[in-house]
Amino acid sequence: MTKTAKYLLLSALFCLALLCYFVGSVIGAIAFIALGLLLEIALWVGIFKSSKKHSHS
Repeated sequence: MTKTAKYLLLSALFCLALLCYFVGSVIGAIAFIALGLLLEIALWVGIFKSSKKHSHS
């Protein structure tokens, strides 16, 4: 995956997490808040996930 695609995906995760938090807080739906939390966890895992670098010998 290219860096641009990774950043676009992480940006989308961030926006979806914020949207779920907002919807969950407005209508009081615990499911949306939980979904926002899961999306945020996916975001942080994606940010700090180390990519494996292959060495050519």
